[in-house]
Amino acid sequence: MVTEKMIKKLIRKNGQRKVTITLPTEKVGDERKQNPIRFKNLLSSASEQLVRRGMKEDEASAFLQPAKELLGQPLFWSNMEHGMIVYLTTDYFEVFKLPYDIREMVYVNQNFRITPLLPMISTNGSYCVLAISQENVRLLRCTRTGETDITPEEIPVTITGWLDELPQAHVQFHTGTEGDGAKFFGHGASEEDRKEILQQYFRDVEKGITSAMKRINDPLLLAGLKTNISLYKKINSYGRVLDNAIERNPDDLTDAQLRDHGWEQITDYFLKDLYESVDVYRDSPSERISSDPSEIITSTIMGKSAAVFIKKDLVRWGKYDDDNHKVLYRNKPDNDDVDLMNWLSIKALETGSNVYILPQEEMPDQADVAALFRF
Repeated sequence: MVTEKMIKKLIRKNGQRKVTITLPTEKVGDERKQNPIRFKNLLSSASEQLVRRGMKEDEASAFLQPAKELLGQPLFWSNMEHGMIVYLTTDYFEVFKLPYDIREMVYVNQNFRITPLLPMISTNGSYCVLAISQENVRLLRCTRTGETDITPEEIPVTITGWLDELPQAHVQFHTGTEGDGAKFFGHGASEEDRKEILQQYFRDVEKGITSAMKRINDPLLLAGLKTNISLYKKINSYGRVLDNAIERNPDDLTDAQLRDHGWEQITDYFLKDLYESVDVYRDSPSERISSDPSEIITSTIMGKSAAVFIKKDLVRWGKYDDDNHKVLYRNKPDNDDVDLMNWLSIKALETGSNVYILPQEEMPDQADVAALFRF
């Protein structure tokens, strides 16, 4: 799970040359085969940029070697999401797979490009929905705009299939006796016995679900009938199951509908601070807000910004003149230029400001960049 603490560690990483590679990735179909090919091309671009910045070609090749090794790992490329980010510098290499689309780019600078990662701690954080069902258990990893079925292969997804595969004497009833679970779950079974069988079924489901969730570490929202949710919560051992739930029969809902219902439930979990900041922005006098990039950058460096809002995928090239407190813009980057929106995000986090990456339609005043000032 990506956290603000993790992003701040990226900001503080040592190294004069840092490489950030962002790649939108295809998840399914023949187009998925293009992912490593496009990544190889981006590595070539990164090598060229390193050489322009003074590295010899063999040095650049050695520097990028950890990333190049991904090209020889078919299993890595077989399990993609919507995007990936590679961070690489001396003695440090890390890859993040993201549940949302990102802009394709190679960024070589003294700072990592953190803006593609910021939605993970604000608007596009991922969460999971578990459909608790007797006939169609599903585990979905979701964002506000998409969902992926990540149901572990080893879990029983229907109680009838689970019962059919059990040895006849496996199921323990409330009387302490053993018997044919499939037969006992059907006609003639008492409510107490049906509940015992269901709880044992959910216990087998929970083992696989919790194992998968501990690897992801996303918040987990349960969806199901009230009795099924209650039973599952009693045996659950995953620590990030949310208190609220989708109390609907999940068998009647598509994956997309489960995602949408989940987003309604989980909005406050991700966006409480954002919505509060946007409301304060809208209600603030003109001297407390700005949509002027130069004013926002200068004010943020001074520690004046409380919240900074940046349009998703926005890149502005240039640099900040410390001596004259002036922002210099360029249409195309030179060697000493930076992505000013990334640089602004770093300075905002370093001075205690919140940073939100938003789609254009959700930006305050429909601006490309906006800020709420403390004073």
